[in-house]
Amino acid sequence: MMTPLWWVMALMVVVALAFFLWPMRRKATGSHLEQVRRHYLETNVALFRKYLAELEADRSAGRINQETFEQLKLEQERALLQEERELASSKPVRGRALPGGRVLVIVAAASMVGSLAFYEWRGASEDVFLADLQANKARLDREERMSDQRVDPSRTWELVEHIQARLKKEPDSTQYLFLLAHYSRELGHYDQAVDAYERILALEPGSARIRAELAETLFIRDDNRIGERAQTLIEEALAADPQETTALGLAGIDAFGQRNFQDAIDYWQRALEVMNPQSGNAMAFQRGIERARQALGESGESQTADASEDKVSVTVEVSLGEQVQYDGDETVFVYARAWDGSPMPLAIQRVAANQLPISITLDETMAMSPAASLATVEQVELVARLSHSGDAVPQAGDWEGRMGPVDLENRSEPLTLVIDEPIAE
Repeated sequence: MMTPLWWVMALMVVVALAFFLWPMRRKATGSHLEQVRRHYLETNVALFRKYLAELEADRSAGRINQETFEQLKLEQERALLQEERELASSKPVRGRALPGGRVLVIVAAASMVGSLAFYEWRGASEDVFLADLQANKARLDREERMSDQRVDPSRTWELVEHIQARLKKEPDSTQYLFLLAHYSRELGHYDQAVDAYERILALEPGSARIRAELAETLFIRDDNRIGERAQTLIEEALAADPQETTALGLAGIDAFGQRNFQDAIDYWQRALEVMNPQSGNAMAFQRGIERARQALGESGESQTADASEDKVSVTVEVSLGEQVQYDGDETVFVYARAWDGSPMPLAIQRVAANQLPISITLDETMAMSPAASLATVEQVELVARLSHSGDAVPQAGDWEGRMGPVDLENRSEPLTLVIDEPIAE
């Protein structure tokens, strides 16, 4: 693949070589040789006349006699005639370049080939290629989202494959390990993402950001539950950076789940102090704070008040495609997640395959975190996946159906979601 950089480099090499090769390619034509002869002859004649004038001066001054004068003059005349005959007998071979040109062409070609080979071996051509892949994926993903199309995951698969190949050559590249973790999360391969984050931590043990993102990945992988490992990572991340917003968000979620509502409020308020108040995460934290305050009774309303009238929800009819093969006891995950944001489910429900077709309503009460619920976004993607293993992580052989973007405020119900797309490695 020739990138724009390669084209520019090739053009610069050609221009540079032209400055060297053009003079060497000039032909030794007759007219050019005649000019050289004439100039050389005129110079010799001028030198002869100067020497003759000196001899005449020496003769007049008595320093040499007439016989010596005649002898020296005759020798110079013979030398001048001999040089003129030699110059007249020299003939160029027409159409042949001067000998240095061929050598320069060979050296230039060998240098170009050698430079390209060395660059492929030790250079950054693969890095440039991966950067182009990333830029192309980002552009096409954005175009598909803007036209309300499903983002094609094949581009992410391709990137992951190239990143893994690069890591075989540079296993300690934290840059590519981070990209592997990021795109693995996008594909729902949380175990692979966790492994990549762990490898980064081994290389950069002091990184608060990596600890927080690893904890978040574990949280998503474990069905929105904060386990012992994730809890430790959150504490270590906040010890290294008390304003790490991802860690603060997770700490608030954990506190809320344990009904430590004031601690949850404190964590989320600390995060809001360093965040853009208009960002999606900030709005999610604000919503979580409101729910925590309601739980504490700070709003002045009863904790048992029925808030169902204001509850955000979405109803979807889920069915299996005719080509799907199943036994009936497989697990079907139905969930909603932000259309353009974190892959973390905002609401999720499990049913058995033999219950399909079924109408499912997803609402705020199904969120594992008050800071990440349907109330925190405007558009969602609905996903239904049949899992043969019962694992929340997508695996080869599973079947899936997706729909999005779904506008939570302006939508036509009922929505229909068919599971009919196989998941491949």
